Amino acid sequence: MTQRQGQSWFRLTGLLVGGVGAALLLTANPAAAGGKKIDYRGAATLSLIAVGPNVARCGAAPNLELTFEGSGIDLAGGITTIESSACQNPATGQVFDLEATDTYAGGDTISLSADTFFLEFNPETCASGNTQSVRFEIDGGTGIYANIEGDGKFEMALNDPNCNGQFTPAYVWFKGKLH
Repeated sequence: MTQRQGQSWFRLTGLLVGGVGAALLLTANPAAAGGKKIDYRGAATLSLIAVGPNVARCGAAPNLELTFEGSGIDLAGGITTIESSACQNPATGQVFDLEATDTYAGGDTISLSADTFFLEFNPETCASGNTQSVRFEIDGGTGIYANIEGDGKFEMALNDPNCNGQFTPAYVWFKGKLH
């Protein structure tokens, strides 16, 4: 595999710390934790819903803002719907300013952000993935998750439809600790 090169904005599809957000993507029930750190793990799928310039957030071209929607599940909190966005430099594969919000069945949410990372593209398989585990932080939420904190790492894999014409969601899997 080689460091991602080229002009495809779609190589970020489905990110996100995430979390993706993921990224994205992460929660536990703090009431059940009793103040202790909780191990958790889960996975999500994300689909790209919008892409375009946002100079105020992402800087000048070629940087783009990407917005995603998806769903996931974690063993500590259950099923979530996910809204996520990030900036990407499509020329280098750099992904930055990734943010995600997970919403659970009762309407409670958590918010997370991820460190900057790079996607690596394999032209033989048309697949991309992060070059190393991506660190994320959980920085609050609403309802029962209003004071939740935590961190962890995620991995992701996605297809580049500009390479093979196939549109699929991106896959994100994560593990961390919540408190």
